[in-house]
Amino acid sequence: MKRIVLLSLVIFLSGAATFALAANVLAAEGGSPGLFPIVPQPSSTAPEQNGSQANQVHTLSSAERAEIAKFVNANLPPHWMEIPGYSVVESGWASVGGGKRDFLVLLDISGRGYSNTLMIYSRDSAGNVNSQEIHGWKMGNFKQMVKDLNGNGEDELIITRELGLGGSWSPLMGMPAWPAVYRLENGRYVEDSRDFPSFYDNEILPRLNQEIGDAEARITREPFQAETVAVAEMTRDKILRVLGRNPVAGLNQAYQWMNSDDPTLMQCAIATFGDIGSHEKEVRTLQQALPAAITREIETRNGG
Repeated sequence: MKRIVLLSLVIFLSGAATFALAANVLAAEGGSPGLFPIVPQPSSTAPEQNGSQANQVHTLSSAERAEIAKFVNANLPPHWMEIPGYSVVESGWASVGGGKRDFLVLLDISGRGYSNTLMIYSRDSAGNVNSQEIHGWKMGNFKQMVKDLNGNGEDELIITRELGLGGSWSPLMGMPAWPAVYRLENGRYVEDSRDFPSFYDNEILPRLNQEIGDAEARITREPFQAETVAVAEMTRDKILRVLGRNPVAGLNQAYQWMNSDDPTLMQCAIATFGDIGSHEKEVRTLQQALPAAITREIETRNGG
Protein backbone atom coordinates (compact mmCIF):
# COMPACT_ATOMS: atom_id res chain seq x y z
CA MET A 1 0.00 0.00 0.00
CA LYS A 2 1.38 3.38 -0.99
CA ARG A 3 1.54 6.06 1.65
CA ILE A 4 1.50 9.79 1.06
CA VAL A 5 4.89 11.37 1.52
CA LEU A 6 4.69 15.15 1.50
CA LEU A 7 8.00 16.92 1.14
CA SER A 8 8.88 20.59 1.42
CA LEU A 9 5.26 21.46 1.91
CA VAL A 10 5.37 25.21 2.12
CA ILE A 11 7.68 27.08 -0.16
CA PHE A 12 9.71 30.09 0.97
CA LEU A 13 10.80 32.55 -1.67
CA SER A 14 13.95 34.53 -1.03
CA GLY A 15 13.64 38.27 -0.77
CA ALA A 16 15.33 38.62 -4.13
CA ALA A 17 13.05 36.11 -5.82
CA THR A 18 10.10 37.39 -7.79
CA PHE A 19 6.86 35.45 -7.74
CA ALA A 20 6.11 34.56 -11.34
CA LEU A 21 5.12 31.50 -13.28
CA ALA A 22 8.12 29.19 -13.40
CA ALA A 23 8.86 26.02 -15.32
CA ASN A 24 7.16 23.09 -13.65
CA VAL A 25 9.56 20.82 -11.86
CA LEU A 26 7.34 17.96 -12.98
CA ALA A 27 7.90 18.71 -16.65
CA ALA A 28 11.07 16.63 -16.76
CA GLU A 29 9.28 13.74 -15.08
CA GLY A 30 6.26 13.98 -17.36
CA GLY A 31 8.28 14.44 -20.54
CA SER A 32 6.32 17.52 -21.48
CA PRO A 33 6.70 21.21 -20.73
CA GLY A 34 4.24 22.82 -18.40
CA LEU A 35 3.79 25.65 -15.96
CA PHE A 36 2.94 25.72 -12.28
CA PRO A 37 2.75 28.89 -10.17
CA ILE A 38 5.81 28.06 -8.13
CA VAL A 39 8.66 25.58 -8.08
CA PRO A 40 9.96 23.87 -4.93
CA GLN A 41 13.07 25.71 -3.83
CA PRO A 42 16.08 23.35 -4.01
CA SER A 43 18.55 23.09 -1.16
CA SER A 44 22.19 22.25 -1.79
CA THR A 45 23.04 21.86 1.87
CA ALA A 46 20.13 20.06 3.51
CA PRO A 47 18.32 16.89 2.42
CA GLU A 48 14.56 16.97 2.00
CA GLN A 49 12.64 15.77 5.02
CA ASN A 50 9.12 14.60 5.39
CA GLY A 51 6.50 17.20 6.20
CA SER A 52 6.29 16.31 9.89
CA GLN A 53 9.92 17.31 10.30
CA ALA A 54 10.25 20.20 7.89
CA ASN A 55 6.93 22.07 7.83
CA GLN A 56 7.23 25.82 7.85
CA VAL A 57 4.55 28.41 7.34
CA HIS A 58 4.83 31.02 4.62
CA THR A 59 2.13 33.66 4.42
CA LEU A 60 1.23 34.22 0.79
CA SER A 61 1.32 37.75 -0.54
CA SER A 62 -1.49 39.15 -2.67
CA ALA A 63 0.69 38.75 -5.77
CA GLU A 64 1.38 35.11 -4.92
CA ARG A 65 -2.30 34.41 -4.34
CA ALA A 66 -3.11 36.02 -7.69
CA GLU A 67 -0.59 33.84 -9.54
CA ILE A 68 -1.87 30.68 -7.90
CA ALA A 69 -5.46 31.67 -8.67
CA LYS A 70 -4.42 32.20 -12.29
CA PHE A 71 -3.11 28.65 -12.40
CA VAL A 72 -6.26 27.25 -10.75
CA ASN A 73 -8.46 29.15 -13.22
CA ALA A 74 -6.42 27.82 -16.15
CA ASN A 75 -7.16 24.28 -14.97
CA LEU A 76 -10.73 24.57 -13.71
CA PRO A 77 -12.91 21.48 -13.26
CA PRO A 78 -15.93 21.62 -15.60
CA HIS A 79 -18.44 22.77 -12.96
CA TRP A 80 -16.30 25.57 -11.52
CA MET A 81 -16.43 29.31 -11.93
CA GLU A 82 -13.19 31.30 -11.80
CA ILE A 83 -11.86 32.00 -8.33
CA PRO A 84 -10.42 35.29 -7.04
CA GLY A 85 -6.96 35.49 -5.54
CA TYR A 86 -8.28 35.95 -2.01
CA SER A 87 -9.74 32.41 -2.14
CA VAL A 88 -6.22 30.95 -2.04
CA VAL A 89 -5.31 30.07 1.54
CA GLU A 90 -2.12 28.06 1.14
CA SER A 91 -0.12 26.10 -1.42
CA GLY A 92 2.63 23.52 -1.39
CA TRP A 93 4.21 20.54 -3.13
CA ALA A 94 3.61 16.88 -2.35
CA SER A 95 6.08 14.15 -3.22
CA VAL A 96 4.26 10.84 -3.52
CA GLY A 97 5.57 7.32 -3.93
CA GLY A 98 8.48 7.27 -6.36
CA GLY A 99 9.22 10.96 -6.14
CA LYS A 100 6.45 12.33 -8.34
CA ARG A 101 5.36 15.72 -7.06
CA ASP A 102 1.83 17.05 -6.80
CA PHE A 103 0.90 20.68 -6.33
CA LEU A 104 -1.61 21.34 -3.52
CA VAL A 105 -3.80 24.42 -3.21
CA LEU A 106 -6.05 25.02 -0.20
CA LEU A 107 -9.03 27.23 -1.04
CA ASP A 108 -11.66 29.16 0.86
CA ILE A 109 -14.24 29.45 -1.90
CA SER A 110 -16.85 31.24 0.20
CA GLY A 111 -14.42 33.80 1.57
CA ARG A 112 -15.80 33.18 5.07
CA GLY A 113 -12.81 31.35 6.53
CA TYR A 114 -14.11 27.81 6.00
CA SER A 115 -11.12 26.57 3.90
CA ASN A 116 -13.29 23.78 2.53
CA THR A 117 -11.61 22.77 -0.74
CA LEU A 118 -8.24 21.18 -1.40
CA MET A 119 -7.13 20.96 -5.02
CA ILE A 120 -4.36 18.49 -5.88
CA TYR A 121 -2.66 18.86 -9.28
CA SER A 122 -0.45 16.24 -10.91
CA ARG A 123 1.08 15.63 -14.31
CA ASP A 124 0.64 12.31 -16.11
CA SER A 125 3.13 10.57 -18.40
CA ALA A 126 1.76 12.49 -21.40
CA GLY A 127 2.35 15.81 -19.67
CA ASN A 128 -1.31 16.55 -19.03
CA VAL A 129 -2.28 18.35 -15.83
CA ASN A 130 -4.81 16.36 -13.84
CA SER A 131 -6.63 17.56 -10.74
CA GLN A 132 -8.48 16.08 -7.81
CA GLU A 133 -10.91 18.01 -5.68
CA ILE A 134 -11.22 17.06 -2.00
CA HIS A 135 -13.79 18.73 0.21
CA GLY A 136 -13.38 19.27 3.92
CA TRP A 137 -14.35 21.76 6.59
CA LYS A 138 -12.17 24.49 8.09
CA MET A 139 -9.09 22.60 7.03
CA GLY A 140 -5.99 23.74 8.86
CA ASN A 141 -2.69 24.69 7.30
CA PHE A 142 -0.45 22.02 5.82
CA LYS A 143 1.44 21.69 9.08
CA GLN A 144 -1.80 20.46 10.63
CA MET A 145 -3.01 18.52 7.62
CA VAL A 146 0.13 16.51 6.91
CA LYS A 147 1.56 14.21 9.55
CA ASP A 148 3.40 10.94 9.90
CA LEU A 149 0.70 9.05 11.76
CA ASN A 150 2.30 5.64 12.11
CA GLY A 151 5.95 6.58 12.61
CA ASN A 152 7.24 5.10 9.37
CA GLY A 153 8.79 8.34 8.14
CA GLU A 154 6.01 8.96 5.62
CA ASP A 155 3.23 11.50 5.95
CA GLU A 156 -0.50 11.01 5.65
CA LEU A 157 -3.04 13.60 4.59
CA ILE A 158 -5.62 14.59 7.23
CA ILE A 159 -8.83 16.17 5.96
CA THR A 160 -11.25 17.69 8.47
CA ARG A 161 -14.76 16.76 7.32
CA GLU A 162 -18.11 18.12 8.44
CA LEU A 163 -20.49 16.01 10.50
CA GLY A 164 -23.74 17.83 9.73
CA LEU A 165 -26.00 15.80 7.45
CA GLY A 166 -25.63 17.11 3.91
CA GLY A 167 -23.22 19.79 5.09
CA SER A 168 -26.03 21.52 6.98
CA TRP A 169 -25.78 22.96 10.49
CA SER A 170 -27.20 25.96 12.30
CA PRO A 171 -25.34 28.13 12.92
CA LEU A 172 -23.03 27.11 10.08
CA MET A 173 -19.95 28.42 11.88
CA GLY A 174 -20.64 25.85 14.60
CA MET A 175 -20.45 22.88 12.23
CA PRO A 176 -18.84 19.92 14.05
CA ALA A 177 -16.12 18.06 12.17
CA TRP A 178 -13.91 14.98 12.42
CA PRO A 179 -10.44 14.24 11.01
CA ALA A 180 -10.37 11.74 8.13
CA VAL A 181 -7.11 10.15 6.91
CA TYR A 182 -6.34 9.90 3.20
CA ARG A 183 -3.81 7.83 1.25
CA LEU A 184 -2.91 7.46 -2.42
CA GLU A 185 -4.37 4.61 -4.46
CA ASN A 186 -4.04 4.29 -8.22
CA GLY A 187 -3.22 7.95 -8.57
CA ARG A 188 -6.14 9.18 -6.49
CA TYR A 189 -6.32 10.25 -2.86
CA VAL A 190 -8.86 8.09 -1.03
CA GLU A 191 -10.05 8.00 2.55
CA ASP A 192 -8.50 5.19 4.57
CA SER A 193 -9.22 6.26 8.14
CA ARG A 194 -9.91 2.73 9.32
CA ASP A 195 -6.29 1.79 8.59
CA PHE A 196 -4.99 4.24 11.22
CA PRO A 197 -6.63 3.22 14.52
CA SER A 198 -3.59 4.27 16.57
CA PHE A 199 -4.02 7.88 15.38
CA TYR A 200 -7.56 7.96 16.75
CA ASP A 201 -6.77 5.91 19.87
CA ASN A 202 -3.75 8.01 20.83
CA GLU A 203 -4.70 11.51 19.69
CA ILE A 204 -8.37 11.99 18.89
CA LEU A 205 -10.47 9.76 21.15
CA PRO A 206 -8.64 10.69 24.39
CA ARG A 207 -9.14 14.36 23.60
CA LEU A 208 -12.85 13.85 22.96
CA ASN A 209 -13.27 11.82 26.14
CA GLN A 210 -11.49 14.56 28.09
CA GLU A 211 -13.78 17.16 26.55
CA ILE A 212 -16.84 15.13 27.49
CA GLY A 213 -15.65 14.67 31.06
CA ASP A 214 -14.78 18.33 31.52
CA ALA A 215 -18.13 19.51 30.15
CA GLU A 216 -20.08 17.03 32.25
CA ALA A 217 -18.29 18.31 35.35
CA ARG A 218 -19.45 21.87 34.55
CA ILE A 219 -22.90 21.02 33.23
CA THR A 220 -24.76 22.23 36.35
CA ARG A 221 -22.77 25.47 36.63
CA GLU A 222 -22.30 26.74 33.11
CA PRO A 223 -24.62 27.13 30.12
CA PHE A 224 -24.35 25.11 26.90
CA GLN A 225 -22.27 22.31 28.41
CA ALA A 226 -24.91 19.75 27.38
CA GLU A 227 -24.36 20.85 23.79
CA THR A 228 -20.61 20.46 24.19
CA VAL A 229 -21.09 16.93 25.52
CA ALA A 230 -23.46 16.01 22.69
CA VAL A 231 -21.15 17.25 19.93
CA ALA A 232 -18.13 15.48 21.41
CA GLU A 233 -20.12 12.26 21.86
CA MET A 234 -21.40 12.47 18.29
CA THR A 235 -17.85 12.94 17.00
CA ARG A 236 -16.51 10.07 19.12
CA ASP A 237 -19.27 7.76 17.92
CA LYS A 238 -18.64 8.70 14.31
CA ILE A 239 -15.01 7.64 14.70
CA LEU A 240 -16.01 4.37 16.37
CA ARG A 241 -18.26 3.62 13.39
CA VAL A 242 -15.54 4.53 10.91
CA LEU A 243 -13.07 2.23 12.68
CA GLY A 244 -15.62 -0.58 12.46
CA ARG A 245 -15.79 -1.08 16.22
CA ASN A 246 -19.51 -0.45 16.48
CA PRO A 247 -21.55 0.20 13.31
CA VAL A 248 -24.43 1.66 15.34
CA ALA A 249 -22.37 3.62 17.88
CA GLY A 250 -24.47 6.55 19.11
CA LEU A 251 -27.83 5.21 17.95
CA ASN A 252 -29.35 4.95 21.43
CA GLN A 253 -28.05 8.41 22.28
CA ALA A 254 -29.55 9.79 19.07
CA TYR A 255 -32.99 8.61 20.18
CA GLN A 256 -32.49 10.45 23.47
CA TRP A 257 -31.43 13.62 21.64
CA MET A 258 -34.52 13.25 19.46
CA ASN A 259 -36.69 13.93 22.50
CA SER A 260 -34.95 17.23 23.20
CA ASP A 261 -36.03 20.66 22.00
CA ASP A 262 -32.40 21.88 22.01
CA PRO A 263 -31.40 22.59 18.38
CA THR A 264 -27.84 21.36 18.86
CA LEU A 265 -28.95 18.05 20.34
CA MET A 266 -31.56 17.66 17.61
CA GLN A 267 -28.92 18.27 14.94
CA CYS A 268 -26.63 15.74 16.59
CA ALA A 269 -29.47 13.24 16.33
CA ILE A 270 -30.05 14.10 12.66
CA ALA A 271 -26.36 13.66 11.85
CA THR A 272 -26.13 10.36 13.72
CA PHE A 273 -29.29 8.87 12.23
CA GLY A 274 -28.24 10.00 8.76
CA ASP A 275 -24.75 8.57 9.05
CA ILE A 276 -25.89 5.21 10.39
CA GLY A 277 -28.58 5.01 7.72
CA SER A 278 -32.04 3.43 7.47
CA HIS A 279 -33.55 6.03 9.82
CA GLU A 280 -35.16 8.33 7.27
CA LYS A 281 -38.37 8.70 9.30
CA GLU A 282 -36.48 9.94 12.35
CA VAL A 283 -34.44 12.35 10.22
CA ARG A 284 -37.56 13.79 8.57
CA THR A 285 -39.32 14.23 11.91
CA LEU A 286 -36.37 16.09 13.36
CA GLN A 287 -35.80 18.23 10.29
CA GLN A 288 -39.43 19.33 10.33
CA ALA A 289 -39.23 20.29 14.01
CA LEU A 290 -35.81 21.94 13.85
CA PRO A 291 -36.72 25.40 12.44
CA ALA A 292 -39.16 26.10 15.27
CA ALA A 293 -36.61 24.93 17.84
CA ILE A 294 -33.98 27.25 16.36
CA THR A 295 -36.43 30.17 16.47
CA ARG A 296 -37.23 29.48 20.12
CA GLU A 297 -33.54 29.24 20.94
CA ILE A 298 -32.82 32.59 19.30
CA GLU A 299 -35.74 34.25 21.12
CA THR A 300 -34.61 32.81 24.45
CA ARG A 301 -31.06 34.03 24.00
CA ASN A 302 -32.34 37.46 23.03
CA GLY A 303 -34.47 37.63 26.15
CA GLY A 304 -37.73 36.92 24.38
